[in-house]
Amino acid sequence: MPTAEISSAHGVKDMLDDPKRSGVLLMAIGLVMIIVVFVFALNEYMHVQVKLSGATNIMEALSKSSGLLIELLFKVAFLGIALAAGATLVRYATSLIKIHGNEGNED
Repeated sequence: MPTAEISSAHGVKDMLDDPKRSGVLLMAIGLVMIIVVFVFALNEYMHVQVKLSGATNIMEALSKSSGLLIELLFKVAFLGIALAAGATLVRYATSLIKIHGNEGNED
């Protein structure tokens, strides 16, 4: 049983040692993160309903909707951080694939 665990861990290490494979893995993770952010943002856009009844001026409307605004702020911040992380992974994955993918063609 211990040999199967060692060979499995060794296979992952071999895969991550290859820059092109690492780039493809990072690209897949980054694209999944971006797609998840898009789906969550689209879901929130389609389902959020803002109803302000009884507000006579802008200050009253802001005070009545402050809880919703704070909740939306946290959601936007989370989605922004996840989108930035996904974009960073895709950027580094692209450079890994491009730079190390051309090494085999330099004959």
